[in-house]
Amino acid sequence: MSPRLSLHLDRRDAVHRPGELITGRVEIVCPESRRCDELVASLDWDVESRGEPYAVKGAPIALAAGLALAAGEPKAVPFEIPAPSGPLTYHGHILTVSWTLRIEAKLGWASRERVEARILLLPWTEEARALTAKSYRTAPSRHALVYNPGPLPEATLGKREEPKTIEHPIVGVALAAASAALLVLRAGAFARILALLLLVGGLSALFAHLRRRTLRERLGPPELAVHPEIVRAGETITVSVSFKPSRPEVLKELIFSLSAQEVVVRPSSEPDEPRHYRHSLHGERRPVVDRARLRLPPDHVTVVQESFQIPLRAPPSFGAPNNELCWEVSATVRTSDLVSWKQTQRILVHPPAP
Repeated sequence: MSPRLSLHLDRRDAVHRPGELITGRVEIVCPESRRCDELVASLDWDVESRGEPYAVKGAPIALAAGLALAAGEPKAVPFEIPAPSGPLTYHGHILTVSWTLRIEAKLGWASRERVEARILLLPWTEEARALTAKSYRTAPSRHALVYNPGPLPEATLGKREEPKTIEHPIVGVALAAASAALLVLRAGAFARILALLLLVGGLSALFAHLRRRTLRERLGPPELAVHPEIVRAGETITVSVSFKPSRPEVLKELIFSLSAQEVVVRPSSEPDEPRHYRHSLHGERRPVVDRARLRLPPDHVTVVQESFQIPLRAPPSFGAPNNELCWEVSATVRTSDLVSWKQTQRILVHPPAP
């Protein structure tokens, strides 16, 4: 009969908040007298999604060493482990973040016994804070309240995105030159059709680039700014776009938006063909209705602002390789001659303040 290892948490619901103590006991029962060389715990978290799973193993925590185990007598080892600062437990639509407390007993050089239990790491609430503030042993330390969103993708904050197209002058000139060369060489009917298509594509690319370049020169170029870029759920952010046109301009529309979505990527054997899954969690769209705010005087910096309140129950930002929960703000500008511009910037949303 092999040794029996069991894990008992003091909280039956396994709910813990960042920074407070996870308490319980480990019981070991051996059918014969043995020696437990080491009893080690670790707090691990993992991501399950429609894309690629991801797991992080926590640092080992030594609970005991050199325990003498009598035959048939249970040996209880109490423990106190600080709850991590994040990422929080999350059960979404296309991704799930889970925490697991794992215990391993080393009984000799070839014997290992393991046991584990799920931990729910949830954000602080006023009620939970009031209950734990009565005891210095259960109250969280200040540094532990700093939220850890996980290994976010590089260049998350401050990332500006614009549509990636073939709108480049070199592309347009090259295609137009290729079509002209085919026509000069007096090629056959098929080559003439190809030349015509190249000419149309080249002129379209050149014209689209000139429109975007003209818009940037006309409007300043526009600059999107968000303050603050790191915000807690329930707080307010200010989104602004600044313009400095060289001549008077009247915008047809200016739309601000706030959105949150789960993003999962399934890698493919082909590097250019990964599969993306997205699920929208929040969407807010606010057009500027005051026409006076859309009038831009020349050679003067004009700033148009809008405020958004992050929902109190907003899921916090989270990041891991090929798995992400991201919040974004964006501004879309359209002129009277239907030339459009758009910028997007990501923000970090932390859990609400305890």
